[in-house]
Amino acid sequence: MRKNFLAFILLLTLFQASSQNDEALVIGDRLYALGNYTQAIIEYEKTGIANAKIAKCYEALGNNTKAIQYYKLTLLEHPDATIPKYNYGKLLLKTAQYDKADSLFNALEKEYPNNPNFPYHLGLIREKQKDSTARNHFERVLTMDSTHQNALYKLSRMLVEKRQFESATHLVASGLESDPNSIRFLNLEALIHFYGKNYHGALSAYKRLVALNQSTVQLHENLAVCFRNTLQLEKAIEQYTILINEYDDQTSEWHYGLGITYMSQKDYEKARRHIEIAILLKDLPIEDEHMTLSFLFSATKDYRSQMEVLNKVVNNSPQNERAMYYLAAAADNYFEDNATVIPFYERYLKIFGEKGRFREFAKQRIKDLKTELHFKKD
Repeated sequence: MRKNFLAFILLLTLFQASSQNDEALVIGDRLYALGNYTQAIIEYEKTGIANAKIAKCYEALGNNTKAIQYYKLTLLEHPDATIPKYNYGKLLLKTAQYDKADSLFNALEKEYPNNPNFPYHLGLIREKQKDSTARNHFERVLTMDSTHQNALYKLSRMLVEKRQFESATHLVASGLESDPNSIRFLNLEALIHFYGKNYHGALSAYKRLVALNQSTVQLHENLAVCFRNTLQLEKAIEQYTILINEYDDQTSEWHYGLGITYMSQKDYEKARRHIEIAILLKDLPIEDEHMTLSFLFSATKDYRSQMEVLNKVVNNSPQNERAMYYLAAAADNYFEDNATVIPFYERYLKIFGEKGRFREFAKQRIKDLKTELHFKKD
């Protein structure tokens, strides 16, 4: 009789403990769902059987060290528990423990060869390690699930970065077919068109991104270039203005882009101001900016200033053939005395000789100037 009573007490105790555990788990799950992770941990700890749940709470709190500790405890108790193993692998990847994560996901892939998510994570690990085999894993994912958006994006981006635009185009189209408003695929579509100098195509994708409230430095930079190359100059100016006013007014390239856009509009005063700002801001070399400024002075017939700018280019880069020839042409426009002009063309021919691109023009101009001088003497 006494044995039966003791057995009953034991069963009752076990039932009460189980009931208490169930209650703590339910309360813990509710707290976790509401984001009250610290209180959820307190409830889970009452059970003594919820290490995986505690690990998730610590991970949500950003305490990765504690989360890893509890994942390890879980896998010691339940080495075949797939979901904790998967979550642990993701955390190892997140904390840059790539070798451990790689080993774990390799084991998961062997155990579940038809699950595309495991080779996908192997691809992420290899990508972080700058390992080119990452591409193989993403391609494997797509053979298993052609609609896997994350793998589609990763592979598309790799192809775009390698300028393999034809292959990337099909993948990007597939991604946009699934989600026409996907910001990441729209951005890739825009880049494919942009790098291929299809500026109208790039504009179409960038305008959709703007409609989706996207605003990044690269977006505005590329929009400005697209508008400039499609002769939508006011819109190009608007984009450069956004970059300068909202991002950084000390970026030489943006002032230069704005300057040459104003040049295209023949607004030479504003063009000069922004090109000169670009020159002041830019580290050497600054030949392109000086050359552009020289064209601006030529357009406004300020040949003296043009010569000053071109002299700076020639002094810094004596092998800049274009600057040397344009300096002679500027001198030709500025000086009235032919005898003063001739040495500029002769200097060009002395340096570049028969290989010079402008040699015939220089020779002919010297001949004409000497002829004019001869007749003046007579």
